Amino acid sequence: MDVREYIPDFKYPKESSTVEYVKATREDGAAINDLYNRAFDQARSFEDYQWKYWENPAGPPFGILAREKETGKYLSTSTGVRKQVWVNGKEVPGILTCETSSDPDARGGGRLFKSVMQGFGVAVNDEQGIVWSYGGQSSDDAIKIGKRWFGFRIVVELVCWEIVLGQKLAYQSRFGNAIGGMIGAVADPLFRSRWKTPPTGLNFTQVERFSSDYDALWERFRDQYAVVFWRDAATLNWRYVDNPFWDHRIVEARRDGELVGYVVWREWEDQGNRIATVLDMWHGDDATTVIGLLDESRRLAAQNGCAFLRFAIKENGVEQKAFEEFRNGRRSPYERIDKIICTPMPGSTPYEQSDETYETLGAVMDGNNWFYCQGDCDYRD
Repeated sequence: MDVREYIPDFKYPKESSTVEYVKATREDGAAINDLYNRAFDQARSFEDYQWKYWENPAGPPFGILAREKETGKYLSTSTGVRKQVWVNGKEVPGILTCETSSDPDARGGGRLFKSVMQGFGVAVNDEQGIVWSYGGQSSDDAIKIGKRWFGFRIVVELVCWEIVLGQKLAYQSRFGNAIGGMIGAVADPLFRSRWKTPPTGLNFTQVERFSSDYDALWERFRDQYAVVFWRDAATLNWRYVDNPFWDHRIVEARRDGELVGYVVWREWEDQGNRIATVLDMWHGDDATTVIGLLDESRRLAAQNGCAFLRFAIKENGVEQKAFEEFRNGRRSPYERIDKIICTPMPGSTPYEQSDETYETLGAVMDGNNWFYCQGDCDYRD
């Protein structure tokens, strides 16, 4: 397919006698955050909003808002996080479409939603040139609407694999929570004592913050992938260490003192079970590093009471092959496929770009080119 066919055909919304559409500024932040809280029944603080959008080392966010002319009331807004992306050996701009909120009391909420999303797509591309947007954790219904209204396409699918970290849940299912829990408390240490440490030749350390060594590690491996999001120390510290919503655990792998990879995971509660979800693993496509990082993280997660270690991955890659090396590694029966959607932004006029630009778009729209982890989006933040 000609890559031009990926570019959706829509225009910047026209203002009416009562509503105007304008670019959001930093001064609009408190009102935008309040609109988000009312639309989704949340209680996100303004400080947390500031972290997500304005402390991002990739740069300030981009947003479009619909505002009532007479009162200045915010009716709807669409906001995206800037992303630095390495595509075909060079940096190109991208954006994560994060939040589109409409006042639940405003008339025409669906129309406003569609208008600010389309306004966002046109205005951000007019500002920066060739920009494309993506998002993960989208529902099937949202994707269906997005395809029709905005040209969304699924470019990457992540299948969740897991390592079972104990047998307590199985005993509880068979004998009930009380008795099964007691049996599991005795049996799980024996279950884990049978785990074998793979001979990787690596040393693993849990760290609190990403050092300057991670800048070199990012640059060392990035050219192995046609499309990959930035993973320097500043980005990783903002995303995981300074994150006000979640605590993250970080383990680095070194060989003869040299940093060769890392894993980041989040521990959280799901229906009474503690889950460790891997959000990022950087390994240079080395199977030994992946196996070693999975082994170390499963041990630490088990010590912290987790029932499963989960990692959503592209099928048939080095990560899946690593999971298959573990006796209790399997495709998770509990997690749905994560569909990553992407679309080029149309701008106010059709693209008149160089062949290089269309090569960039073509690379981005081919999911086979992507290295992607769930932490590359605002995964359940």
